[in-house]
Amino acid sequence: MHDTADAPAYFTPPTHSPVGIDYGVQLETDHPEARAILLEDLHVHPALAFHVTATTPTDYTLMPDRFWPAHSIITVSFHQGQFHTTTTFATGDAHILRVNLTDQTLEAYEGSTRVRIMPVSTGVSPQWTTPTGTFWIYKRVVDDHMVGGIPGTKDYWDVEHVPYAQYIFRGIAIHGAWWNHHFGVPKSHGCIQLSTEGVNNARWVWDFSAVGTPVIVFGHTPKALGNPVPYPKE
Repeated sequence: MHDTADAPAYFTPPTHSPVGIDYGVQLETDHPEARAILLEDLHVHPALAFHVTATTPTDYTLMPDRFWPAHSIITVSFHQGQFHTTTTFATGDAHILRVNLTDQTLEAYEGSTRVRIMPVSTGVSPQWTTPTGTFWIYKRVVDDHMVGGIPGTKDYWDVEHVPYAQYIFRGIAIHGAWWNHHFGVPKSHGCIQLSTEGVNNARWVWDFSAVGTPVIVFGHTPKALGNPVPYPKE
């Protein structure tokens, strides 16, 4: 162990509890650390495989290689020399969301059991294609104000009262879209849109999810017939 007793680090505690089974533990150090050193100095209980990625030179995210066990208390410790800090969090249900770009559907799983499937509208290809991969919900806003695109163009949007927004990657979110009346085809600027009228799928997914819920996006976006559904003007 290298001698860095004067180099503290700080965990950012979760803002909600319990968290989903793919929650990313946030660690900040007072100077950049090599990933190999972090892996040496970080410890997880109960023991399981994990990896660390850097989001800035001094900010890191620790993730399980698969998922945290559901309904468990997880402790993450950081030791360097005489310095020691820990964070503890509780995990909730084994909920997983799977977004199929090919079929334009969202599936909700409890462990390996699918409990619901619903139509979505994802990003229009090729400019606004929803990214694929395994993500986790890192921010939730029940009534959001979304602004994006290039001002003065048809792809600029500035809309209030976007319901049940759950962010998974940068500005990409799962959210309700009350202005969209035709789900099952790509219509968005990259987000995963759900219905709010009739069957309120956006509310259902909000109640099913938490910060840390894994979202697996896969498949190939079908060719769209037109531009993304324009955001309404307030």
